[in-house]
Amino acid sequence: MKRWFVLVLLLISPAWVQAADPPNIVFILIDDMGWKDMGCAGSTFYETPHIDQLARSGLRFVNAYSASPVCAPSRGAIFSGLHPARTKFTTVYHAGKEAASDDRLYEVSKQRAGKNGQNQMYEALHRHNLPSTATLFSESLRGVGYATGFFGKWHCGSHEDYRPDQRGFEVAIGYRHTHIPTARSRHWGRTFRQYGVGMEDMRDDDYVADYLTDKCIDFIQDSQEKPFVAVLSHYLVHSPIEGKLERVQYFEKKAKADQSNSGYAAMLASVDESVGRIVGCLNELGIAENTLVIFTSDNGGLSPRQTSNYPLLGGKSTCFEGGVRVPLIASWPDVIKAGQVTEERAVGMDYYPTFLEVAEVSVPADQQLDGVSLLPIFKGTQALVRRPLIFHFPHYTGSTSPYSSVVDGGWKLIEFYNDEQGRYLLFDLTKDEGEQQDLSDAYPERVGLMAKLLRDELQSMGAELPVPNPRFNVGAEGLSNRGSNYENAKTHYEGFKAVAGDTN
Repeated sequence: MKRWFVLVLLLISPAWVQAADPPNIVFILIDDMGWKDMGCAGSTFYETPHIDQLARSGLRFVNAYSASPVCAPSRGAIFSGLHPARTKFTTVYHAGKEAASDDRLYEVSKQRAGKNGQNQMYEALHRHNLPSTATLFSESLRGVGYATGFFGKWHCGSHEDYRPDQRGFEVAIGYRHTHIPTARSRHWGRTFRQYGVGMEDMRDDDYVADYLTDKCIDFIQDSQEKPFVAVLSHYLVHSPIEGKLERVQYFEKKAKADQSNSGYAAMLASVDESVGRIVGCLNELGIAENTLVIFTSDNGGLSPRQTSNYPLLGGKSTCFEGGVRVPLIASWPDVIKAGQVTEERAVGMDYYPTFLEVAEVSVPADQQLDGVSLLPIFKGTQALVRRPLIFHFPHYTGSTSPYSSVVDGGWKLIEFYNDEQGRYLLFDLTKDEGEQQDLSDAYPERVGLMAKLLRDELQSMGAELPVPNPRFNVGAEGLSNRGSNYENAKTHYEGFKAVAGDTN
């Protein structure tokens, strides 16, 4: 019995008497880990025994989604419970003198016109920081007595007042004090230490993932006498590919499948080891039974450069399922029955309301959240109410042009803004998980209804939209009609399918 916590709650309100022993929360967030990048999800090349055991001990979601196909807006949605379209924190921000240091929209947005005016639309404006008006789950839980710790990649604002230790986390170690590419900071102490906050004691040969795990374990041990929320936010498995040499050599000798990158497999093995160490710590302290452990990724795997998301199409920064479907495992021995798999759809904004309900904390009447609590799924008491999932990425990457999409029931509609003919892609995910057959011409009424639903939802959130490019030249050489890289994604899909030996 955590007596001091009960006494504090009694002083606040008699309604808190039931929360005598609030559960702990450990949130493990991986960077760019694909939906299939673990043994329990079907990988035959990667080895993830500790993650697989976590899945056996609890509940695995096969239809979990990130809020965005890239990391910063996805993370913003996790911590705020708000859709990226609502916060205007919709893409990865950039450092330098042009960077916005407050809540303003980034007025110098990339807005690329493309060669010869071939892009019909400029990018939408966006924020460089998760806005200060958003209350994060760390602030809400800290306000009711939880110890709060953050370890690793933040990516929700590097300016003053927007860092994790200024947004509800009492302890914050390992986030970068300025926004720089991971390719520059890399995954070893010798290159990372100069950028990482609170990492002065890190040695040159320390692996960043190991160091962050050490610090997270220290926090758990120091906080075990009261409820805590610990966020372990790994930089793995984001590029550059830098696995431990002995593990790389091991995977180089292993038979390959559609997943075949030995360096990437070695990085996943380090992620898996980290999960095993965290769970082992909880067991040693005797608090595992009353601790909710969540394991997930910020977006889909980077494909085809690093991993295969087959049988899903595409990967990180694309509009397809491989870009936004992510691993999600929830383990909580006191509540979640072991060995379950669910097809319920979860999305990044759901963690905030879930954590509040787990902690028996009511959402303030004046606070808006775009997610729903997953606790009924954890308890197995009821299904979630059907809801459309909206995705809004009004930006360019090497893999896509500005788009919005909606998943409603088993149907998915994608709208590409950079298409002079205003066309859509429509898929029936119940029959075509790999998004191989565009049904937009066959079901024009459904397209119309889903397009209206998408527009209405974006309007209700005040979404920033791409704007017309006055230099657009409809006859420009190399113009991509859909601006989607759809055919290119399908080509990679066929390649992975062949290597996987799938003859269907």
